[in-house]
Amino acid sequence: MVGLVKEFVEDLKPGNPVDSLFSVKYKREVVQYANGWRFAFGAADKTGEIEVTYWGGDERVPVQEAHDSFAEGSVVRVRGNVGSWKERKKIDVNEGKGSIVPSTDFDLNDFLPQSKKNIDEEYEKILALVAGVGHAGLKKLLKAFFEDEKFAVEFKRAPGAMQIHHAWLGGLLEHTLAVAETARVAAKNYDVDLDLLTAGALLHDVGKMREYEVTTSIKVGEEGMLRGHVVMGEEMVRRKAEETGLDGRTLMKLSHILLSHHGKHENGAPKQPMTVEAVLVYYADEMDSKAAQFARIKSETNTEDFRVFDRHWGEVYLR
Repeated sequence: MVGLVKEFVEDLKPGNPVDSLFSVKYKREVVQYANGWRFAFGAADKTGEIEVTYWGGDERVPVQEAHDSFAEGSVVRVRGNVGSWKERKKIDVNEGKGSIVPSTDFDLNDFLPQSKKNIDEEYEKILALVAGVGHAGLKKLLKAFFEDEKFAVEFKRAPGAMQIHHAWLGGLLEHTLAVAETARVAAKNYDVDLDLLTAGALLHDVGKMREYEVTTSIKVGEEGMLRGHVVMGEEMVRRKAEETGLDGRTLMKLSHILLSHHGKHENGAPKQPMTVEAVLVYYADEMDSKAAQFARIKSETNTEDFRVFDRHWGEVYLR
């Protein structure tokens, strides 16, 4: 795509035309509307995500052909106009005026969102927490994970989610450290096994390293969809614990933290928290995921209004 200048999502302005490359995060089916046929898909790059709607006429066939010309995970060149809906930016592509064309000529670094923090420095903070654990068995287990070179490389790159929170490379590390630090601060008010709490917080989302697949976008893989990171992560920890010789009772309590960190069955937790350590990890996890999402919404919203409506969280105050 010689000569095409990449326009990033965060720089798009309502009212302006757009002609740029985006990765396809999701794609919806062709449906009928008042003036013809249309479909929508999520367009993303490393700075954010925006929904694109292709507006066709009375004939479904050409709209379906446009829809079928590209797949989820591919990169497309989008020519259209930037608009807004409910104070959120969107792109409209009108049949005959704009276009959506698959492309193989792109720079992968344009499409993978990355942490704005210094990942190596953040990882050193995790290693410091590991070094401060006094329980010999838990310390040996944590070192088996975080001091393993291959694990460290993958952990530093792993996203924390597909789209709700920390959905960028390095997001898992950011989220894990925040949960551990938050839970440890809260623990000062209670009678807590701090070593167990620290281990549970540092390992609570380790299954996300297997749950997500990272290409030009972040998405849940087949195993992740069918089993989920809660179960997958507990399995990873249990296997490593058996290799390192962690005693059975400590492993059982650590396992409970991992299996209960989503809090409720309807949120994907096989068990609800039944220990003070599990409760603290659950609420630290919940707080960080929500706070990070509200911060993202505020940073990505372009409006003079004091609020915005988010389809997931509802009303968000901006000032």
